[in-house]
Amino acid sequence: MDTYRVFISYSHEDTAFVENNIVKVLEENGLIPMWDANFSPGGGFHEQIKNFIAHAHVFMPLITKASIERGWWVNQEIGYAMGLNIPVLPVTQGQKPSAMIQQLHAMELSRNYETLKKQLSKEGFAKLVDEAQEKCKPLFECAEYREDRTPMMIEYCSKVIELVELIKSRNVNESRFWGGVRQKGGLTSFHIPDKPMSHPDWKLRYGPLFSEHRCLQQRKERQVLEKLAKEGGCKFIIYPYLSFKPNGPQARKARLRNLIEFLASIENDKVEVAISKPDAKEHYLTIVGDWFAAEAVSSTMGEGIRQTIFTRYAPSVQNRIKSFDDEFKQLLVEQKDKNISSREYAINELKILAGLEKNKDNKN
Repeated sequence: MDTYRVFISYSHEDTAFVENNIVKVLEENGLIPMWDANFSPGGGFHEQIKNFIAHAHVFMPLITKASIERGWWVNQEIGYAMGLNIPVLPVTQGQKPSAMIQQLHAMELSRNYETLKKQLSKEGFAKLVDEAQEKCKPLFECAEYREDRTPMMIEYCSKVIELVELIKSRNVNESRFWGGVRQKGGLTSFHIPDKPMSHPDWKLRYGPLFSEHRCLQQRKERQVLEKLAKEGGCKFIIYPYLSFKPNGPQARKARLRNLIEFLASIENDKVEVAISKPDAKEHYLTIVGDWFAAEAVSSTMGEGIRQTIFTRYAPSVQNRIKSFDDEFKQLLVEQKDKNISSREYAINELKILAGLEKNKDNKN
């Protein structure tokens, strides 16, 4: 794991100590502090707090005299974080935790800067997150039908984009915040056309089942994921063997063609592609950075993906990333042509499947 997001909950009377010590130390240790200085004016204070907490790896309340006497917001935020099963690390200055977190071991923060850097090390937060994988249960949201999945995917991606835009304003190294996109199954979201509804590719995809509202939603899904992919890079495990029989062979060709166009448009160092084996079990997975994961089992032909499970729970997302990367690396090892990039290899294979190029191994 490259870094961890730490949400700092504190009373405003302690702002100077938070900014000049805690935030500074976390940034120097390669961590990402999340606090209300990142908030967007007029952006809905309570909603922004909930969004920041929900996407944090660790929730860190600062317990001081001020937070105990006047920090009722701190208590509300603690309750929200614990309700999401986010690992909580209370830190104090001469006070003991009470109420919901009184059973948790609190860290007494040193006023010596170098000691504080050791106390708030990346290794310490990594250990806390790893322990949470065994002790805490993740929370999920379920998109029961395909009509639910697309708007939920848009919502989750849009919240990530919003958060990154707010967080990166304080930092120079932006790329690490995006985290990129990992997708497995079918032709990924990038076979969706980023084209007007009048473009013939939409009718080719759906034939008599064409719905402008549905297609507009899908195009928005493609757009938000593409922004994330082009900012942070992307890895795909593609299963290109689905026939899309209900809408005819032209539907399959249109999808393959749009995916090829996307792969050709993205910078070579921003994308890696592995082709799944024909006998692989259908499995649909989208991971955006380590912000969230969305996973579904195989769909019923003609009905789309059903029961997509979304989670922002960082330990679970990390497990999905590890499983994905292990499979991805193995598929790349087995890939035939080592003299070209995985993107070029995938484009060549997809062109053959779309009938845009003859198979060089076929002498006829």
